[in-house]
Amino acid sequence: MENINQLQGKLRSVYFELISEFYNHPNEQIFTIIIEQLKQITNARYIGLYIYDHWSKTYQLGSHLIDEEKFLNEEIDAEGGTVTEEKIYKISPDRVQTCILTLKPKKGPKALLYLAFDNQYNKELLQVSKSETEILLTMIHQYQSKSESDLNYKFLYELSSRLLSNTDKTDIIREIIAELQGLYPNLSFNLLLSQDSEVDPTLPVQTIEYSDDVTKRVSTQAFLSGEVQIENRLNGKSTYLYAPLIGTQGVYGVIQLVTKYAVDLTEQEIEFITEFAQTAGKAIENATLYENSIHLVSDLKLINDTTHKLNSNLKLSEITKLVRNKIIASCQATQVGFIYYNEEKNPKFDILTGSTAFFYTEKGDAFAAYLSVTEMGKEESVFNGNYSWKDNFDYRSLMVIPMSNSGTNHGLIVIMHEEPYYFSFEKFKLMQALVQHSTLAVTNTILKDKLEKAVITDYLTKLYSRNHLEDKIVTHMQKGEMGSLILFDIDDFKLVNDQYGHHIGDKVLIQVAKIIMTFLDSEDTPARWGGEELAIYAPEITINEGVQIAGLIRRQVEKFTEPMVTLSCGVSSWTKSVDDSVDELFIRADRALYEAKTTGKNSVVKNVKIK
Repeated sequence: MENINQLQGKLRSVYFELISEFYNHPNEQIFTIIIEQLKQITNARYIGLYIYDHWSKTYQLGSHLIDEEKFLNEEIDAEGGTVTEEKIYKISPDRVQTCILTLKPKKGPKALLYLAFDNQYNKELLQVSKSETEILLTMIHQYQSKSESDLNYKFLYELSSRLLSNTDKTDIIREIIAELQGLYPNLSFNLLLSQDSEVDPTLPVQTIEYSDDVTKRVSTQAFLSGEVQIENRLNGKSTYLYAPLIGTQGVYGVIQLVTKYAVDLTEQEIEFITEFAQTAGKAIENATLYENSIHLVSDLKLINDTTHKLNSNLKLSEITKLVRNKIIASCQATQVGFIYYNEEKNPKFDILTGSTAFFYTEKGDAFAAYLSVTEMGKEESVFNGNYSWKDNFDYRSLMVIPMSNSGTNHGLIVIMHEEPYYFSFEKFKLMQALVQHSTLAVTNTILKDKLEKAVITDYLTKLYSRNHLEDKIVTHMQKGEMGSLILFDIDDFKLVNDQYGHHIGDKVLIQVAKIIMTFLDSEDTPARWGGEELAIYAPEITINEGVQIAGLIRRQVEKFTEPMVTLSCGVSSWTKSVDDSVDELFIRADRALYEAKTTGKNSVVKNVKIK
């Protein structure tokens, strides 16, 4: 009979030989060799080796040997080789002697040896077997850790090659999730991303929270610090691991892994998860930068294309229409308004042509008036995703961008959408750039229009000049069918100037001009004929209709001027069917006016061309 020292030497010899040939044996075969040797040395009738799995908090059957069925512990082995430590210690057949040894290697998972005997066993021999097997399991773990590390490196290299060659963020996120499912099938997980991503809503992807009340959350700490964070929850029954998705330029989110039980993760496991998250983070960053570059190119093209067209000597209506369409195409706004400062009006703004329909409604005009008071003159833009003006205001997403040029605020461009948080911050910055490039064209065109209007407008009455009136008549007589010219002369205007002064005389002229303006159609041209003489050219009306208009204006002037003045009026007309000229039209109107002045004033006289 061999003594304990001999048996220990024999066991060591077999273990040493096994160590030298690890690479030739899979785990199952190694475990089988271990229990074969232990069975021979201890004379156990049944022996089972169980390796601890800290993810599931259970023991996995490595291998077992049995002489007779009576030694089989069916309650332990009936669950596919998975069993808890409590069950192993609790269940033991009454008909046999059993011994359970807990193996605690210096490195690697602990294990259990379950042995059954016909009769009493040698405790000293079992203790020797335990210590030698613990040494062997330590060496197995060291070898397997190196092999696992090599496999992990190979896995991460291949994963990096696949992910970094992909520029579609959604595809990358799907692949990250698929790999996590393959690596950790028994764990639950989420991707907590720092940016919204349009992915399948069934996938475990969420947006990480930034509000102050969540800054103490472990997930937020992992995101802010860029370091893996671990916490136990539910009274220690589960472990949460947060691995930041780190790229070269920043952190793009966090991988959240949740175990079913509280787990003490090994350094190697934490290192692997960290490197996995970093690989995923670099891939997301790469795709994000690519998307941003595409967007940047698109944005630059938008700005360049718009600027090029704005430099094409467009009319104001064409400029605002162009800018409006670019805004709508770029950020899918539902309403765009151009509110331009006008100090001559009350309220002091104009809604420019090109604004969308809302701004021409009563509510839109009221909203424009509100913005003209609260935002006009400010340098800062407004970017609000949850805007509230009045209870029945339909628009939640709002951008208000000042039209500023050379330090002067000329107005506002308002961009809106019904849905809250509809516009991204990137679109807001793009719209600021677009408005900045557009403002110069808008202001230059308005200034040009004002200068052109100043050339053809009387500075005092704001009516057109006589030259402009003559140009309009010439143009219309070439393509129109008929028209009437009305001349007005303020009766005894010299007495007004002599009695009240020229300042009051100017006010009277302005009053008469305003009354004339109230009787105009859109195609009519009012003008200051000269001195106290004013005129209207009305296309496409008969001489009798001209007389009627002159009579209405005459009565209104008599009634609503202060000091009260009266008008003498002369009316002439032309038709396409009768040979005529502009000069003759003027002469006939002037003769009619002269007749009105010499026959009592405050009257209307017409002069019809004789065929």
